[in-house]
Amino acid sequence: MIEIAKTEHSVIRVFAVSRPMSEMARALKQQPKKSLASALLNHPVEDDDFELFALSDLTGVGLPQYLLDGYDVDRAAIRADRAKLEALDGYVLLLFSRVSQEADVVLHPLPELTLIGSYADPKAQHAATPIAAQAAKPYSGTSPSPKVPGRSRVGSALTAVTVLLALLIIWWIL
Repeated sequence: MIEIAKTEHSVIRVFAVSRPMSEMARALKQQPKKSLASALLNHPVEDDDFELFALSDLTGVGLPQYLLDGYDVDRAAIRADRAKLEALDGYVLLLFSRVSQEADVVLHPLPELTLIGSYADPKAQHAATPIAAQAAKPYSGTSPSPKVPGRSRVGSALTAVTVLLALLIIWWIL
């Protein structure tokens, strides 16, 4: 049983999938990844809640480096579990905290899933508290734009009369 609180953010759980590669490849051809992941976790998931892939897809990179570069997980945690992560083969399932975005989640994964570790984004652990000062509120530093003086009707009428008079003089001369 794995509990994920609604308030949890930026944590990735890495599961090893203990099924033969050929069986996983066949299952992925027969059904969408979302359906297979939901079945393995015994819980409905959406496409952006997880990743399910063969570790052979990471040839040359490796799972530890993929987690560091792709998800910016805590380097100290990866260092501690590097041997475990490098020893994995076959398929892995990465489950993201957003699976519990709407409510607390309790997972009862199938025995074929083994939780290898949970890894957090270090930036999420150092979140700053919001600033409550009045000056920090949006638009608090701006002043209303000054009113542009509008044209008066008298000025507009005077301009129109002047233009009309000039046109009449030019017409009379010609």
